[in-house]
Amino acid sequence: MQLNQFIKGGMLLSLGSAIGALCTFGRNIVITRLISVEDYGIAATFGITMALIQMSTGLGVDRLIVQAIDGNEPRLQSTAQAFNILRGVILALVLYVVASPVAHLFNLPEVVWAFQWLAVLPLITSFVHMDSARFQRTMRFTPLVVIESVPQVIAFIVSLPLALYFKDYRVMLWIITIQAVTTVILSFVFAERRFSIRLNKVYLNRIFSFGWPLMLNGLLMFGIFQADRGIVGIAYSMEDLGWFSAAFTLTLFPTIIFMRTAQNLMTPMISRHQNNTAQLELSAVASIKAFLILGMLICVGLGLGGPSLSVVLFGEKYLAGAYIIPWLALMQGIRMIKAGPTTVAIACGMTKLPLYSNMVRSLAIPLALFSVWKGWGVFGIVMSGIAGEVLSFMCFMYLLRRITKVDFSRLYLFYFIIALLITVALFVSLEFVTALNPVLEILGACLFSLFALFLSLVFARDLINWVRTSDRNNDADSVIS
Repeated sequence: MQLNQFIKGGMLLSLGSAIGALCTFGRNIVITRLISVEDYGIAATFGITMALIQMSTGLGVDRLIVQAIDGNEPRLQSTAQAFNILRGVILALVLYVVASPVAHLFNLPEVVWAFQWLAVLPLITSFVHMDSARFQRTMRFTPLVVIESVPQVIAFIVSLPLALYFKDYRVMLWIITIQAVTTVILSFVFAERRFSIRLNKVYLNRIFSFGWPLMLNGLLMFGIFQADRGIVGIAYSMEDLGWFSAAFTLTLFPTIIFMRTAQNLMTPMISRHQNNTAQLELSAVASIKAFLILGMLICVGLGLGGPSLSVVLFGEKYLAGAYIIPWLALMQGIRMIKAGPTTVAIACGMTKLPLYSNMVRSLAIPLALFSVWKGWGVFGIVMSGIAGEVLSFMCFMYLLRRITKVDFSRLYLFYFIIALLITVALFVSLEFVTALNPVLEILGACLFSLFALFLSLVFARDLINWVRTSDRNNDADSVIS
């Protein structure tokens, strides 16, 4: 019964993530259609700036409340809420002070006021009630899902009238402000405890000791997810950043959906065997094959159909970014593949391995800067990201094999099959895809993806058997419970 509840919770979280991602993606489509490419590039700088502030200073206070033995203690929650407000005040002041330098860094001196506006947002979100984190201790995920997804739904609904009214980058300022206010309001709607703030030195020390590795990892994650766009925005024009952001969003969206869903489903299936070496090996190999298939589908599907799909969704004014989509799809596909060993590591409690992997991935940032210096353009930046993802995956697999003693040699043939399918799709895309015949190209991408899926499953019988065995084990657990 406990396992089933865990899986249901994972499915609910996946549904919330999917709704939020769909609404964000739909919102971006609306905005790209109604404002210029340059204005969309300016709007992208707001997201980059907020991501840097939030990701580089996050100490995972909500995770502490979920994981700590005394996470239900009111004094810990009061200290966490007080800490969030203190952090919000500091971030607001810092962001207001650096608004002008940041605007000039992006060569946007005329929008200093907009970056000053952003300073208000961390202050607003700092008042979020932490009861939604406490509810997760008892597998109550509905409040969290509503608090995280509903603001995205509202932002999607208001994006059309706001874009029609402003017709420039200001629409994004209003949207992210509405999201922040709505998030805080909903957190109080679902709260059961009275909101209180209190600073306790013991709990503050625990927050810092628990959160500093997460803060470091958050900074690395910013480098992985946002550094490419940041470098494009600083080194090139806002129009370049606009079409690159649209292409990046198109490839990132399915990656996030597939990754979160697969991780939520497979983590409990792997964790039940973490103390059984033989069963762990079967689970690890099978789950990594699953992520290899998902990564291949992203590379193949978006590599062949992505350029035409971008024109259909965003309009012909974003045609300049069509050529980079197959390479972005390759980068996101490898990132999806890397989520396989990441899921195995987390399921076995080896939470430091993702941090080490992200440190290796961040080496691509100086390589991207070097490519800009050499004049290799946006293509050089993306190729740097691909190199970083490949190196990070290889490092992760080496560390995972060394620690778990699992024999991954059975994956070698499957690696070859997946690499062959990706190579063929990339070759076809570069030689024949023009983004000028959307119906034929998208249909061809779907057909080739289906063929690639069928072929990969032929060589993944152990994955199919593992899923069936896990199903029987789940049914047995339900009967016993």
